[in-house]
Amino acid sequence: MYLRKTDAVVIQCADYGESDIIVTLYTHDFGKIRGIAKGAKRSKRRFVNNLQPFSYIRVIFSEARGGLIRIDQADIIHPFFRIGENIFKILYGSYFLELVKEMTGERESNPQLFGLLAAFLAVLNDSIPREEYLRIFELRILDLLGYRPRLMECTICSQKVSFGEGALFSYRHGGVVCKGCQVKARGAVPICAATLKAMQMAMEMDLGEVEGVRFPSEVLSESSQILPRFIQYQLGKGLKSLRVLEEIKDGL
Repeated sequence: MYLRKTDAVVIQCADYGESDIIVTLYTHDFGKIRGIAKGAKRSKRRFVNNLQPFSYIRVIFSEARGGLIRIDQADIIHPFFRIGENIFKILYGSYFLELVKEMTGERESNPQLFGLLAAFLAVLNDSIPREEYLRIFELRILDLLGYRPRLMECTICSQKVSFGEGALFSYRHGGVVCKGCQVKARGAVPICAATLKAMQMAMEMDLGEVEGVRFPSEVLSESSQILPRFIQYQLGKGLKSLRVLEEIKDGL
């Protein structure tokens, strides 16, 4: 039986029968894959707690039936255990995982996306959770998966946006719309120059600088309304983790 090896982040796990676990992984070499870990609930040596969400592991697997892989070994590289110490770290991390799960197809390799996910889990593990992380991750995953919003020129007429005149963001057109074209972009919402510039910067910055980024409160407020809705437009549905996060924030 041919064995494969790759680095992976555990996206989701669920009990299957009395002793097995079904696991969804996002891997460096194979993209999103689902697998079964036979006897994982009984084994104290083979898997321990290595197949829990957020874990960064090196997995050895073989092909199984029904489109699943059979996970033969999973060795921890980084557990990111500090994510579990704070409710907002858990919620932010769960949102990252759900975005990757819902926005990618099976076995579509994207090493850059794997690197993005691992990098943001590391930042979340090691620092205080801040809303900027959500917005930057949203923009970077949109970019990597071909949904990069167009922010500096009108998506309809292609003219550079004059920030002094104001602009709108169109979910249907995938970016900014100038005042002159707003009649062609029903449903577009106002967006200020500061938010557009911050979003553009977030897509172009070095990931090593993420922890130092601070957005003005008005930029955070506006981008938190626009970006999740833009992602929802692309997916055709909302995300459970974001809904839970918003409910908890509203209850504070």
